[in-house]
Amino acid sequence: MKNGIKLLLLITALSVLFSACASSVPEIVPDYENLGEELTDFGGYEFLLAQESNAEEGMLYYYTPDSLYYDMFVEHIRNIEKQHNLKLDFTMGFGNEGTFRNTIFNSFVSGIHVCDFVLMRGSNNNAGMARAGAFVALNNYPDIIDLKNSDKFGPLNILECCMAKGNVYGVVPCYWPLRANDGNMGVFVAINENLIARYGLDDPRDLYEQNEWKLSKFGEIMPVYHQNDGTNDVKALIGNSRYLARGFCCAYKIGNVYENNGNYYPSDKNPDLLSAIEWGNAFITDYSNDYTFLDGWDYSTNLANGESVLAFSESSYLINLAAILDNFGIVPFPVADKYDSKDATMAFSTYPTLSIFAGVNDPEMCAKLIDILFEQIDGASKEEMVDFLYRTMFFDERDAKLYTELYKNAEYDYFGLGGNIVQKIETIYVNKSAQQVISSIDGVLDKIFEEDMLPNYLAVQQMNGN
Repeated sequence: MKNGIKLLLLITALSVLFSACASSVPEIVPDYENLGEELTDFGGYEFLLAQESNAEEGMLYYYTPDSLYYDMFVEHIRNIEKQHNLKLDFTMGFGNEGTFRNTIFNSFVSGIHVCDFVLMRGSNNNAGMARAGAFVALNNYPDIIDLKNSDKFGPLNILECCMAKGNVYGVVPCYWPLRANDGNMGVFVAINENLIARYGLDDPRDLYEQNEWKLSKFGEIMPVYHQNDGTNDVKALIGNSRYLARGFCCAYKIGNVYENNGNYYPSDKNPDLLSAIEWGNAFITDYSNDYTFLDGWDYSTNLANGESVLAFSESSYLINLAAILDNFGIVPFPVADKYDSKDATMAFSTYPTLSIFAGVNDPEMCAKLIDILFEQIDGASKEEMVDFLYRTMFFDERDAKLYTELYKNAEYDYFGLGGNIVQKIETIYVNKSAQQVISSIDGVLDKIFEEDMLPNYLAVQQMNGN
């Protein structure tokens, strides 16, 4: 019965996640809510927010019409409009992905004020548009948008997907329902909890809580989780070697910048990279009978069908998994043995970021509206989000809480600009020794490192006060 309720709620409410955006805001009569003692009067200005059109009709900032959070969001907007004397309209008339990006950019180049705000999501366009100068640098307005307020605007590590030359060009409304965990984060290890119970196996969630969820333990459980009961040959793990590369790079914290004695280098110079690749090669060799590597990325169906106890996954596939598997759990990819299990690092390619279009006449006025708009929506506290996810998507409150926290320690992979170390090794490490892999990629990261990674890294360090 509980699974049926979850599925119904998923269909009616959680379809909000990982979709694109909306059209105009429907007229409703909101309750008056005082958002501050000194209210900014925008003089009746009509703001336009442009968003991609690859969405169900009527969606608004990824919220599905007739869902609870859609109504709450609309009320939030209407309160702001009333109290601050403004109008905020949404348009999805500029197309999607490449068409959307080109329309916005060409309007900027032509000096056409086509919109005030841009909600950038698809095809990892955030960083490219920021680099092209199509957005306003938000760190120019520190008295309005406090980028150190990570609970409101998103931590700088996820804002990095909309940074260029050390400037921040987009922010994430982390106070809003389900927005803080809206990026395509990985690598998760998804767990078929029915098989854990059937075969009496240790639950990886318990290992994670007990600080045992590490690479050595991962190897130890592979032959144990591989169950052949005479009827079914249930593998320990299903995934692909590219996910594995993302996992072991995160496990060893191979970030985009390696710092040593005050000097900065691309991550191919990180000495831990050798250990990470060696672990990956050993894993593939030592446990070849215990896993199945397949093409593609989403193994939800395989996991739900009982083909394996574990499966590599990322956040964008968990809704599908919740709809077809009546009891699953999640843990991050295990850490290297020298780290704490709960200090896991995730990787992501993009986050939906809201930016100010560079063609506006008064970017400061737009910054003021972002600050007001990004306030917490009534009834959508973090505790309420965890409870909502537990009731609608997850089967253990631990999973819901973990899901809402891991973005805080995520690493941007620069996929939209050419890719970081993972993209350079993920297709070659399986055929070469670790040292051969490192030798073969010597220098390939130098350009993106100097132009993008290092300036952003140093800016983040400075903004964080380091």
